[in-house]
Amino acid sequence: MKTRLIALFALLLSVCFAAPASADEARKVERRTPVVVEFEGSDVLGVTLFTRLQDKLNSTNPAAPQREAKFRLLLTTASEFPSRPGVGSVYAVVWTLALSEGSMEYYLVRDLGVVTPDTVDAVVARIIGRTDGVAARYGYLDRAK
Repeated sequence: MKTRLIALFALLLSVCFAAPASADEARKVERRTPVVVEFEGSDVLGVTLFTRLQDKLNSTNPAAPQREAKFRLLLTTASEFPSRPGVGSVYAVVWTLALSEGSMEYYLVRDLGVVTPDTVDAVVARIIGRTDGVAARYGYLDRAK
């Protein structure tokens, strides 16, 4: 009886410690709909934010297969202090979904904040995370034709 209890306890521990790895793998789901980033702004930090976002966004989780519909991230930035352009920039992001080229877009969500030279990577990670959440939440709008 004691041996069975120990074996059951060992089995329970192995299942508990194996569950998080499989949960992380299951959480990573490929987007069906590609994401396009459109940028408006001329400040240095905004351009840096845009280029890092564009580089990382579709390389971390590309859409498969390619679809006619597209999520659009409309990124707008401006210097927080025009007399000191390297200190910080304000940004606004709007997520939309266009089901086909030239069709009216669905407005989904928006976000705004401040980015500094030290927080560019954190802001990029935040926008990518929010994009994945938006794609999961509104992906049903892109039905297979």
